[in-house]
Amino acid sequence: MNIILNYVSCHQYLEPYLRHVASAGEIMNILVLLTCFNRKEKTEKCIKSLSKGNSSINFTFIVVDDNSKDGTVEMLEKLREYHNIYIIKGNGNLFYSGGMRMGMEYALRELEEVFDYILLVNDDVEFFDKCIEKMIREIKSNSSVTVGATCNKEHLLTYGAIKYSENNSIKYRKVDISEYQLQCDTFNANCVLIPYFAFKKVRSMDSSYIHALGDFDYGLALKKSGLSIYSSSAYIGLCENNSIKNTWQDTTLSRIKRIKLKENPKGAPLKPWFYFLKKNFGFVVAIRNAFTPYARILLRK
Repeated sequence: MNIILNYVSCHQYLEPYLRHVASAGEIMNILVLLTCFNRKEKTEKCIKSLSKGNSSINFTFIVVDDNSKDGTVEMLEKLREYHNIYIIKGNGNLFYSGGMRMGMEYALRELEEVFDYILLVNDDVEFFDKCIEKMIREIKSNSSVTVGATCNKEHLLTYGAIKYSENNSIKYRKVDISEYQLQCDTFNANCVLIPYFAFKKVRSMDSSYIHALGDFDYGLALKKSGLSIYSSSAYIGLCENNSIKNTWQDTTLSRIKRIKLKENPKGAPLKPWFYFLKKNFGFVVAIRNAFTPYARILLRK
């Protein structure tokens, strides 16, 4: 692991002042964590839109770059002239959950607790002006997590908070902004504002996840620790839904191709899927649902 550090030296002297001002509601210190791979333009737009549009917040960034070859690291190094950014370099095999876990572990191990919140972000989100400032004003309690809902260009929900069905069912639905008062169960971590004390308590994402499910599992862990999870009352930015084309869910592909894609780290491999089900819903539910994706493939659904 190769780490490039850029931390403003005077920050340690400003810390008591920043904490005082944050408590007065005038400024917040937020640690932003994201991972990226070969999406230079999107990553740059994400960081710039977040910083520019929420000028009253003091942001520190941890960006885990998983060995991008498109100039992403060079772009991040230029951004460090105007932004407080730690760049952590991966080996190309981290994927989403691995990258976020590396960033979390670095924050817990190396950074002093000078933050009010940690903000988990996907680098394909283009933030609206003042969206995080508004999320902070709407925080319901010191023990609540606020999930920033994203939308597409048609202003329809894409990612956000998640609500599971009753009776220990693994069926869930995305929660739209009209239900911002509803207590949710977990989230897609495209934009999630978590109290820093809670982050230090729950720690990092579970190491059993490679790519998918790490954020779902982390949200469930936060809820189990006693935190409440709510959606934002307004969309915080643009983020298009991921396409299912050429994924294991693409019904135009052959069954063999779909099974291979499913077992790919970026698909839905059996081992982490079964682990997720057993950990969060119990052994019986895991046995009952672990092979459902294979049934879908066989039935061409």
